[in-house]
Amino acid sequence: MRMFVSDFDGTITEKDVANLILDKYAYPQWLEIEKEYKARKIGTREAINREFALVKASREELTSFVDEVASLDPHFKRFLGFLGDNGEKLEIVSEGLDFYIRFLLKKWGLDLPLRTNRTSFKGRMMNIAYPYRDPRCSLCGTCKMGRVLELRGKGYEVVYFGNGYSDICPALEADKVFAKGQLAVLCEEEDREFMPFNDFGDVVREVRTWR
Repeated sequence: MRMFVSDFDGTITEKDVANLILDKYAYPQWLEIEKEYKARKIGTREAINREFALVKASREELTSFVDEVASLDPHFKRFLGFLGDNGEKLEIVSEGLDFYIRFLLKKWGLDLPLRTNRTSFKGRMMNIAYPYRDPRCSLCGTCKMGRVLELRGKGYEVVYFGNGYSDICPALEADKVFAKGQLAVLCEEEDREFMPFNDFGDVVREVRTWR
């Protein structure tokens, strides 16, 4: 029994949508906060709060921008079809924001389980809540590792896909890992075995060999 679990930004999408928003509406100030995050001086939750506090835009304005710039991995739907043909499923765990992820999933006709951070808007300001945080940990907004462990505890073999800093914790606990970008670097630093991929076309070719 196998479950596939994936990050969203920069993994399912071709570019990190949150970073595109920040580049448009909070450049260059957000990059200083990001440096602290990448140096592991602050956690993901603090980084998200501080970075998106710089964004002064309405939900409608941000959604319109995302609609223009976000693109789906061209092979992702083919991978989902492959999973469906074999009775397997994928769910998303993300440190992104629900307003743009849900918009994009609907736009692309994707109905997938989603765990991510929750946004509410008041005019041109947003508030971010963390319904999937681990109350024992002050670092992450969405506890991806917790979900991997929960699925493994239910008897699933968990296959994880990611590309960034927030993906190393779940990658260390998953049974198999597909990594690109910064996650691939972190896996090498942690001596964590992984399968490199550029897109989900690579994933389909690899997973077919498991059967």
